[in-house]
Amino acid sequence: ENPSTYVEFERSTMDETAFISEVLRRTGCGLLLDLTNVHVSCTNHGRDAAAYLNALPLDATGEIHLAGFARDTDAVGAPLLIDSHGDAVAEVVWGLYGSAIDRLGQVPTLLERDNDLPSLATLVTESKRAQDRMCLTNVAHQSVARARCA
Repeated sequence: ENPSTYVEFERSTMDETAFISEVLRRTGCGLLLDLTNVHVSCTNHGRDAAAYLNALPLDATGEIHLAGFARDTDAVGAPLLIDSHGDAVAEVVWGLYGSAIDRLGQVPTLLERDNDLPSLATLVTESKRAQDRMCLTNVAHQSVARARCA
């Protein structure tokens, strides 16, 4: 799983996406793509989330995670996002989900809520949104949830 990050090394021989790509290459493992973590890390470090996704070997994705995050500010007043699993999925993360699903097709998706649970109706609505978006994809090579989209 790609992490949510809050600090960076001053010097490094490779960036995070290169490191993840190398781990996947060397081990043959799959990628649990956490799109909230992509947004949190990219916002915290002033990076472009679309470029981050483009740098990953997304074909290794076996599952996608979506969650909410908390907003704060750091010591110098810059925005700081915290992967909290305690809020609804943000619109910007839904946008990343759409981009990922358009490239990958239908991928198992988990909505994470660890605290501040809303009503069951709210959770069902959010889950249906993920399913409906997945059904919009025109990538034909996946059949995991095709029957659910009919």
